Amino acid sequence: MAITVYFVRHGETYFNRFARLQGWSDTPLTEKGIENARKIGEVLADLRIDYLFSSDLKRAVDTARILIADHPTATMKEPIQKEFFREVFYGSFEGHSNEEGAIWASFLGEKRFRRIGELVDEFGVEKAHDLLKAADPAHLAEDSTELNARVKQAIAFLRHLPDNRNVVVVAHGSIIQYIAGMYGDAHRKYENLHNGAVMKMILTDDQTTIASYNQFEL
Repeated sequence: MAITVYFVRHGETYFNRFARLQGWSDTPLTEKGIENARKIGEVLADLRIDYLFSSDLKRAVDTARILIADHPTATMKEPIQKEFFREVFYGSFEGHSNEEGAIWASFLGEKRFRRIGELVDEFGVEKAHDLLKAADPAHLAEDSTELNARVKQAIAFLRHLPDNRNVVVVAHGSIIQYIAGMYGDAHRKYENLHNGAVMKMILTDDQTTIASYNQFEL
């Protein structure tokens, strides 16, 4: 049994351009973001796509629609939207600068960080998001307990698809990074994916393997 999953980060949005935490908020794809989606569609053109899923957030849905539109063999033109592929929720930090969220969490981590990525590099994905929830004045940001449950639900769903299928999932930078942190090489620091980049995952009955990460090729 083996299922190959290609997690794609959506194309650039305006909040991405302005370095703001987007989370469950949504801003439209920029022109560059539309081009990101088209380019990854070209990369996927030779792949037999058996399933196309996306987050239920518009930037992921739009990216999925663009990348599949001109696929030469795929029969689907719409992604199946799943809430468990959503981006990490940042609570009170939604819409604020990446730097602001990192600085607030820095007080709890007892070290100054200027970006969320630095927080993840220092503490790993689970503790980093626990710190962000603790730093959130409303304490609504997702922590590791919530994210672990959501990610495990998503992986279980994918693992129960029919054998020997190729699956494309259009999702988000932080949730894909979180998945890599849970299932990837414990000694590797997984950076946030570029817009339109791919993480390849192989699922078997008893193993979850990150085969490649943050690539613009299969």
